[in-house]
Amino acid sequence: MRLSTVIWSALGLILLVFGGSRIMAGLGDRETQIRRQMAAMVESVMETGGGRLGRYVSRQYLDEDTGLDYGDLRSALRGGPDDLVPEFDPSTGIEFLSTDSEGDDVICTIRLRCLLKKRTLGQAPRPYWDLEAVLDLRLRRGTWKVLRSREVNHSDRGRA
Repeated sequence: MRLSTVIWSALGLILLVFGGSRIMAGLGDRETQIRRQMAAMVESVMETGGGRLGRYVSRQYLDEDTGLDYGDLRSALRGGPDDLVPEFDPSTGIEFLSTDSEGDDVICTIRLRCLLKKRTLGQAPRPYWDLEAVLDLRLRRGTWKVLRSREVNHSDRGRA
């Protein structure tokens, strides 16, 4: 066997392995990124009360049901998630509904489910709001941000 044949065969094998791994990574990559981003968003909101909201929510955010925008959401979160404890599993709390393009933007629509429990002094946290919402996420500079929400079950929220 000639040396050039061995070199070309090895190069072909390397390209095949690399290309196959990139294809396989691309199949689940979007879902994995979104699951990580939503888990980080829930954690950040609970830790900072919406202080880092801009990393996860677009400044053009709009809740289509209530008309709340980015500023309203940020103010509401500052009101204090201190007494709330989230139970959110990114592997089961996200359902992928669709992916579309709007001009240059890629929009992915998901259904987010998260159980929020309310802390009471001297008691174990009790279920407060079984939050469910449909979110449109926009891919911007490699990061998925919440652009719109709708079908949020606001009326099913518990009372203090």
